[in-house]
Amino acid sequence: MEGQEQVGSRETGELQQRLTPSRRPLPAQRWGFLPTQPFWNLAALTPVSFACWFPAVVFYDWLRTLGLPWWQNGLGCMVFMTVWAGLVERWSRRYFVRRYRCVLRSSDVPSAAPGSLAPASDPQRKQPIVATAEFWDYAFARLFGRAKGIAEMLFEFVFFMSAFYPSWRAVLGALLVVAAMSLALGWWQRRLLRSHLEGAGAGKALAGGAMAVASGRGPSEGLMAADRN
Repeated sequence: MEGQEQVGSRETGELQQRLTPSRRPLPAQRWGFLPTQPFWNLAALTPVSFACWFPAVVFYDWLRTLGLPWWQNGLGCMVFMTVWAGLVERWSRRYFVRRYRCVLRSSDVPSAAPGSLAPASDPQRKQPIVATAEFWDYAFARLFGRAKGIAEMLFEFVFFMSAFYPSWRAVLGALLVVAAMSLALGWWQRRLLRSHLEGAGAGKALAGGAMAVASGRGPSEGLMAADRN
């Protein structure tokens, strides 16, 4: 029993780390230039995202002038987006690191007086309607196990290529499928949160893309226990 509890604790700890990318350093880029999901989860609604998508639209317009088939346009845009997004991430990381170092060296940064700091606490978050980006990663890990990476790549490939198919029905169908999956996973995420909050156990529960801190037992015990109910 103790061995099973240790294994379960280790597995839930790994899932907790995947579900809280903002609480740990970003992973290194593979081969030094490929994009990483934790970075783009944070940069999705920032000017960094605009710097990635605008050149991709220009590149796609240029591909269309060559008269290539739709699937070749899709593959070309996928390769371009992968390389370009990785380069934008690499330059952005270097910029933010330089900016952070300049702030640390600046003498204008006020120093807080001892005792003036309030204890850190997570704000109250509403239960999500659609699944958060972190919960998508958690759901693929639970459903596909070690094949999680392959399943994510196949899902992204099919959805990406459907956007280039010369039929609005294919695009609309792909969007409806993704919307239905988001709502279904959002229901799963809310179910985990409610099961955790209503139960006697404590730990950390999913809410709004992060883990809301609760009192009681050790961290990451409540998530998997609620999922088994």
